[in-house]
Parts: sequence; structure tokens; C-alpha cells
Amino acid sequence: MILACDALRRVLTENEGLVATLNAANASLIDSQATLEAAKAEAEAAMEAAESANRAKSSFLANMSHELRTPLSAVIGYSEMMEEELEELGQGGALADIGKIKSNARHLLSLINDVLDLSKIEAGRMDTHAEEVDVAALATEVGNTVGSLVARKDNSFALDLGQGGCDALGAMHTDVVKLRQCLFNLIGNAAKFTEGGRITLGVRRSGDALAFRVSDTGIGMTEEQLGRLFGRFVQADETTTRKFGGTGLGLALTQAFARLLGGDVAVESTPGVGTTFTLRLPAVMPGAAVDVQPAAEAATAPASPGADRHTVLVIDDDAAQRELMSRFLQRQGFSVRTAADGAAGLALAREIRPRAITLDVMMPQMDGWSVLSALKADPAVAAIPVVMISFVNDAGLEAALGAVDHVDKPVAWDRLKDVMDHLRGADGEVLVVDDDAGVRERLRATFERQGWTVTEAENGRVALDKVRHGPPRAVLLDLTMPEMDGFSFLDALRATPGCADIPVIVFSARDLSREDRARLGGADVLMSKTDDLKAVAGELKALAPPQAG
Repeated sequence: MILACDALRRVLTENEGLVATLNAANASLIDSQATLEAAKAEAEAAMEAAESANRAKSSFLANMSHELRTPLSAVIGYSEMMEEELEELGQGGALADIGKIKSNARHLLSLINDVLDLSKIEAGRMDTHAEEVDVAALATEVGNTVGSLVARKDNSFALDLGQGGCDALGAMHTDVVKLRQCLFNLIGNAAKFTEGGRITLGVRRSGDALAFRVSDTGIGMTEEQLGRLFGRFVQADETTTRKFGGTGLGLALTQAFARLLGGDVAVESTPGVGTTFTLRLPAVMPGAAVDVQPAAEAATAPASPGADRHTVLVIDDDAAQRELMSRFLQRQGFSVRTAADGAAGLALAREIRPRAITLDVMMPQMDGWSVLSALKADPAVAAIPVVMISFVNDAGLEAALGAVDHVDKPVAWDRLKDVMDHLRGADGEVLVVDDDAGVRERLRATFERQGWTVTEAENGRVALDKVRHGPPRAVLLDLTMPEMDGFSFLDALRATPGCADIPVIVFSARDLSREDRARLGGADVLMSKTDDLKAVAGELKALAPPQAG
């Protein structure tokens, strides 16, 4: 019995030790769990802080886009002006140096643009604007543009539109600017890593989806290199960066744009054989409104006949940009007035009623959108064509507010010259709209003998474009025309800001029904092509007397 009690006591003592050990282990486990939870919380806080810092960086860069690009734009602009002046003076040596300054400034600007675009995407500020585009025409345009780039390393370029060709590809509704940039990036990347080879842009359509394939016969990549390919500021490996240069942003930006457009980009590659990038996009960009026209703005009166037909008003808060624009426009034969802010620009526009206005968007106190809205809401200046000249390119908003065109900063002077020539080409007192060239020629001869200046258009669509670039004092309108007939043109004309009161003489061989006459309620005079041209000139003189030159 005594032995049994001793054994029991030993067991109890051992159990107590075991319990104590278990309790200590449990306490240690609880401490470890608390430590792990604290570490996890610290890691989550650090991750949130890093993400917050990244968002702040992206937001800062997105906000700084105007300030970062404005001085570079001035450097490029003055370089181009100096090039022209040195060329006239025959200063070949200095001309080469200026060309190097301009080339490096443009390269730096392209790098800044890539960084800013990525920052806008990260900050959720990258907008898209969908428009209708003919796929085959876009691919052909891209091919023509990249020809010199591809040829730098003795490469050839091929465009493959498939067996069905242009007709099989049809149209797509997407952000054309971003799609074009994706294709430029992919072809530029292929040209960088291919020498004495072949680069092919192939396009295929499958139902409501399109695939753009850029193939090359270049150096190719390994699986490991492919895994790092779309990283930002990363290239395939360090030797690639040293040998071929670049920032590693182009493909990252292409992938980001592709996803914005509702698609993605994939890659296949074999070392020493070549690489194929495939950009797959929906034919209609998600969220894009198809065939929706901007709401018609309130009809307003045309600019006064006393408006200055040779003066362009430049509205920009950057003094260097105003000087560059003035020098360029004066060379094109225009006189120039300038304004340093939106309010001053509005006042000057109402005072001088210029032939056209160039307008920056990013200005303090009153931005370009507000100025454009105020211009189109004022009957005295609503008809003046406005060209947006800015880093900001929002085609949808520009069209809705009534701008006639856009030129990116830094200004490509050839592009601006085309825009100004277009404005000049629309500068006539009488617009004759008829698809018959012989009729237009006879009317032009008749009206010019009576003292009018004349502009011609072969259909309603061309006529509407001319009206927006330079509203005439009167319109002589045929009804039966291709693309846009006279009825549709008249409706669009009356809905165009500043054009509600432009006199319209319908001059048609068509037998007008009661319904036709009802649709032509916006016309001032209805005449037949059997009427004498002198009678037509008499009606025109009553509606819009010719002005003394």
C-alpha cells in the first residue's frame, strides 16, 4: 500500500511537471502568434504606405505634366525657329548644332511623355476617346509612317492585311490615338532588335475582335527574358539595355493602353529566330458610345461682316509660346494679336473679331475649356473658328464645345500650317455646294463678276467642314449630292454655333414635294436650276450684298 502511494505521488508530480511544460509551450505559442500578427500588421502598414507613396507620386506627376513639358516645348520651338533663320543665312555649322539640340530635346520630351502617361494610368486620370476608324487605312498609315524607322538597320517592312484585304477588316470604334501609339511602340521595338531582317505588321478580324501582329526576325528572347518583358523601367536583361538603349517603358505603356482599350498584348519569341507581339482588341471599345452625335448648341448669329479676316488671336499663358506662335503665323501672312489669359482673350476676341483663335487649355484662373464655352455662347464671336493648341487632347470635349481642330504641343509647325491653310481655304463670302463641277464653275464666274469671293464644296460633308473653319456670308445649296445631301447639310448648318442666321439659297433641279418644302424650312430662298444665273445673283445680293475689297 505504501509503495502504491509512493508511485501515485510520483505520477502526480510528473503530471504536474508535464502540465507546467505544456502551459509554458502554450504561452510561448501565444507570444509567437502575437509576434506574427504584429509583424503582419507592420507589413500591411508598410505596403499601404508604399502604395500610398506610389499613388502620391503618380498624382504628382500627373499634375505636373504641364509644368514639365512647357519649358521643353519652348526649347524645341525656338530651335526650329533658329533652324529656319540659320538656313536662310547659310550657317551650316551652327545649323547642325541646333539640330542636335532639337533632336535631344524631342527625345527627352518623348521619355517624359511616357512617364507621364504611365503616371496618369496609375492615378486613374488617363481618359479615352473612341472614334470610328477604317482598320486597313489605319494599318497602311502606320506602315507608311514607320518606313524610315524600320530602314535604319537595313530592315524591310511588310503589311499583311489577309486574303480578304481591306474589305475583310472593316471598321472599329476605339481610341485611335492610343491604338496608333501601341503599333508604333511595337514596330519601334522590333526595329530596335532586328538588323538586316524583316518586320511585318499583320491584321486579322474575327467577328467583333481584331488582332494586330508585329513579327520580326531579330534576336529573340528566352523564357526568362519574356517573364520580365512588360515590367516598367525593365528590359530583357542588362546587356540589352547597354547595347540597344531605351528606358523599358514602351512595352509597359503598350500593355497599359491595350487594357484601357479593352484588350491585351501577348508575346511569343525564340532566341535567334525572332519575336511576335499580338495586340488583341475588341472592335468596339468597352463603354464607347457608337453613333452618338454631340448635342446641338443653341443657334447664334454669325460674326459681323466687319470681322478682321487676316488676324489670328493667340491665347496662351506661356510668353515663350505666344512669341513662337506670333512669329510662325506672321510668316504665314497673318497679323497676330495675343492674350496671356482666358479673360483677356475673351475681351480681345469680342473687340477685334479675328479670323481664327488658337487656344491653350492649361491656363490659370480660366482654362481653355471655359474660354471655348464662353466664345460659343456669345453670338458676336460664336462663328470664329477655334483651334486648340495644347498638351491636353480631348477630341470628344473639343468637338462637343465647338473647336474645329487640335494641334499638339510642342507644336509641329507643318501640322499647324496645314490647319491654317485649311482655314484660309474656307475663307470665302459665298459657299457654293454642288456635286456638279460645271455648275460650281459657272456660279463662281457669275458671283465673282458681281464682287463676291467664292468657296466651293462638292457635297454637304465637305461644305460643313468648310463652314466650321470659316462661316460664309451666304450659302448656295444643291439638294441631291453624295455622302451628305442638301437636306442633312441644312439641318447640321442650323445646329452649328454661329451659323443659324447664314442666308441659304437652295438651287436645285429637284422637283420639290410638300414634304421637301417642309424639310427646307431653314432655307431663305428656293430656286430652280432652270432659273437665270443673274436672277440667282440678284437674290444673293439682296441677302448678302458684296463687300468692297
